[in-house]
Amino acid sequence: MWRVTPGAVHEYRDWPCTRCPWRTDADLTAFSEQDMDMLRRADGGPGAEAPVGAPVVACHLDQPGTAHAYRWCAGWLATVGEYHLAIRLALAFDILPGHAVKPRSNWPRLYASLDALLAARAEQLRAPAHD
Repeated sequence: MWRVTPGAVHEYRDWPCTRCPWRTDADLTAFSEQDMDMLRRADGGPGAEAPVGAPVVACHLDQPGTAHAYRWCAGWLATVGEYHLAIRLALAFDILPGHAVKPRSNWPRLYASLDALLAARAEQLRAPAHD
């Protein structure tokens, strides 16, 4: 579990990766139910913030043993980050800059919420496979 350490800096992606599930052009069928369950546990919204102990979402491309083993996901930060209490603490303690939780104007389109992402995934899973 991630811990808040005042003055520490945590790595995060500053752009959604090409396969980020928060991108509206992502193939959401590539993600498992386990991935979706983790996103549900990390989800929050206005007045229903994710608690401090909820997962903090790392980029799925950053794996243990790589140069960037646990960078926080840019798409998740921009969509859910400000509604996650651990991320709010990271912002308050300058562990994460404020712009990390705001999509920039030149970013790809992102789902507005986890509900929108899950609805799109369900639609993609129902669609006939393309060869």
